[in-house]
Amino acid sequence: MKICLPAASRRLLIPLLFISAQAIAQQEVITRFEKTISYLADDKLEGRATGSAGEQLASAYIIQQFNEIGLTPAGDAGTYLQSFEARSGKKPGEENYIIAASRYTMDKLHYPHPMTGNGIASGNLIAVGFGITAPALSYDDYAGKDVKGKIVLIKTSSPDGTHPHSKYIEFNDERKKIQLAAANGAAGVIFYNEDANYELPGDDYRRNVTAENIPVFIVDSTTAKSLLQFTGTVELHTQLNEEVRTGHNVLGFIDNHASNTVVIGAHYDHLGHGEIEGSLYRGAPAIHNGADDNASGVAMMIELARFLKQMPSSNNYLFIAFSGEEMGLFGSKAFTQSPMMLQYQFNYMLNYDMVGRMDTTNAIIINGVGTSPAWATLKSISNFDMTLTTTESGIGPSDQTSFYLKDIPVVHFFTGSHADYHKPSDDAGLINYMGMLKVFKYSIALISALDDDGKLAFTKTQDSNNENTPRFKVTMGVVPDYAYSGKGMRVDGVTDGKPAQAAGVIAGDIVIKLGSFDVTDMMGYMTALSKFTKGETVTLVVLRNNAPVELQVTF
Repeated sequence: MKICLPAASRRLLIPLLFISAQAIAQQEVITRFEKTISYLADDKLEGRATGSAGEQLASAYIIQQFNEIGLTPAGDAGTYLQSFEARSGKKPGEENYIIAASRYTMDKLHYPHPMTGNGIASGNLIAVGFGITAPALSYDDYAGKDVKGKIVLIKTSSPDGTHPHSKYIEFNDERKKIQLAAANGAAGVIFYNEDANYELPGDDYRRNVTAENIPVFIVDSTTAKSLLQFTGTVELHTQLNEEVRTGHNVLGFIDNHASNTVVIGAHYDHLGHGEIEGSLYRGAPAIHNGADDNASGVAMMIELARFLKQMPSSNNYLFIAFSGEEMGLFGSKAFTQSPMMLQYQFNYMLNYDMVGRMDTTNAIIINGVGTSPAWATLKSISNFDMTLTTTESGIGPSDQTSFYLKDIPVVHFFTGSHADYHKPSDDAGLINYMGMLKVFKYSIALISALDDDGKLAFTKTQDSNNENTPRFKVTMGVVPDYAYSGKGMRVDGVTDGKPAQAAGVIAGDIVIKLGSFDVTDMMGYMTALSKFTKGETVTLVVLRNNAPVELQVTF
């Protein structure tokens, strides 16, 4: 039976009850933290990759916890689960080889290019140097050569090598070389490399890379020389199949019959054996257990659910364990774009991602404090001997971003990165459980302090953004849609005061050209962005409602 109390009394009751019980309960909380993290980070879950058997074991565990606590199922069709699709790069099929004087099957020296089209190309082989046509430089590798219906052999790099001051830097792009070959009528392309400074794309197909329309292979320089000696018909067979994973969010609800609902979330997926892009480990495939990232956040969320189920509140609570975060926020985006969003009047969102490795400085990083004036409360409550560091932006590499983009106040709790991040060594034995207990107590105090404040006001932030990394001299100020798999780069959000907003870019626009560079996917966008310097004005072409729109963007 729920006890109904006035708001002021409720505000005092939660921290008082917690403080009076903490002496006997805190070891129980730590024990449950250990149980959850040890289970989720066990080798038998094989790294909890989205759509894997390990993800299913993890979701079953979370469902069991939600059910025991008494949370109401809030997923699809009265279950705890919400399913979604996540595109996970490509997987090589069986038809990947070259037939010439010898048969070159797929291995570390001979493999399909990540941008290859699928199919068979056959024809005589013809070498076209670096595959560059640069009229302004009076240079053309195709001059006097008929490549129609033939397989072109192209060297990577350029006539003056690979360096930032190359005259050919804007032509030294493999996609452009493939497109130029196709425009000249080539049936297929074989790349090889002789430049020690040039980094070939490897046989790693985890990125969502847009395919070109002709078969493209990569071979080593020794094989390239052998192929040039062959005078017969060369056949290219390429097959890279799009891999689509079905992931599952886990949702449980506490209905306090309130007007507003607070979301408390944490992602439970990780990198599997490293097959999900993002691993920083360079050895043979190994299980990435993800104890801190993010079994720690899931354990925190479950304990908050257990506590809040027993407490009166002026808010309802929706607990979501997201999958697909490591692949690009697929799970949280699937939720925020689903009809489920219409069932709730959301107040704010708390996200827990990597809260298990508090170091000796007792630091806790809280991101997103600029998304509501109400987050000023963060510094007025007890910090439980933690050192608080805050950042303003509502955008970051975790699931709070999906909610911020729906105009919901958010904060992300994070105890910092470490040497085991995205490596197999992120294990349960390294977790600081006393540090987690401090974050837990602080979270209860925060939730209590906000309980009678009604619906929090939302404010947009002057965001730092995901594209503003050291290799870029400029930024557009957009949030890419990482779940988009069509041609171009779809904009999920636009940052106030940045070049994109000034140019008139809006959420939903699909960037297809930036300056002279065609944008076919996320990598193409980043490649194009890296070519510009501050102060430049270029033409940006976006698709808006399926029609091209030209905008002028000044960096």
